[in-house]
Amino acid sequence: MYHPKTDVTHKYRYVRTDFIKHLFSTTVVIVVITTLLSLTLHEPVRPAVTIQNIATTKPVLFEQVSVRAMNGQGQIASYGPPYNNGTGSLQDIVQKWVGILHPVNTKVDFVLKPLEMAAHLRPGLSAALARFRQAPASQQLRWENSYLASLNHAHVHHGTVIVPAGSYGPMPVLMTGLLHLGQSGMMTGALDRTKADYTFNSQNSLLFLQGEPLQTIAAHLQLLGTQFGIIHEERVPYPGPWWMTIVTVIYQIPYIANSPAGDALALGSGMILFLILVFAPWLPVINRLPRYLGVHRLIWKQYYSDHPDRGDNPVPEES
Repeated sequence: MYHPKTDVTHKYRYVRTDFIKHLFSTTVVIVVITTLLSLTLHEPVRPAVTIQNIATTKPVLFEQVSVRAMNGQGQIASYGPPYNNGTGSLQDIVQKWVGILHPVNTKVDFVLKPLEMAAHLRPGLSAALARFRQAPASQQLRWENSYLASLNHAHVHHGTVIVPAGSYGPMPVLMTGLLHLGQSGMMTGALDRTKADYTFNSQNSLLFLQGEPLQTIAAHLQLLGTQFGIIHEERVPYPGPWWMTIVTVIYQIPYIANSPAGDALALGSGMILFLILVFAPWLPVINRLPRYLGVHRLIWKQYYSDHPDRGDNPVPEES
């Protein structure tokens, strides 16, 4: 048993020290060591995925994403709350109850509005946009679906996507204009542009590549949920953020893994676990686990062996 008056007062001597000096010197040592290690053993982080990069290196994929944003087949176009009324990623009643907090019309916000801005620099786009807008919705959808199917047989020539001849209406002109906007690096600004002088909302530019572009890159780096996911570093044999393991474990529980409301169930389970840990000292049975498990006996085993009389004959405290 630990006795502060005998184990501390009698066994150790007090030495005057400067706490501020020790704190400062320790901080300096940690900063120096951390800086040196970060320079020599830094994490292998790849450059950020940008719209310009996808438009330049994978122009066909860029146009496929754009057309799917128009005909409603894109991941965000059919996502559901909080972006729209779709059901593609609808999980549970809570998502329905929250409703549309950040409305996104992918056809307008991801394609037509950026093209309107690009038309100021490329006058030829104005006529194509006018023709597209004047067409009935059913005709627009036929053009979009027809052009999307043709992209499966497209080839790239000098950075421009060439599709087989067909009845696509103004779609080839629109998609070429949007592709050039993406390749120029200005599409990110066009997607996030607002009437305000300054904008801090990057929602649309972040959502534009959701789906195949990001999933393809994640699969190549073994970062999908079906692979190592978030606890795996990019293309390296050692684990990454191990503290996220508990999150991935929750997703592997069969009931949660097979539920359409997997995210909500995982988040709720994590919150319940967090609350259990917070209130563990006051929860019956759980607050007695340390005594039941007896881990402290293993930790103090050597101490008890060296001081066999501590438990039976404790030293009385001085009055």
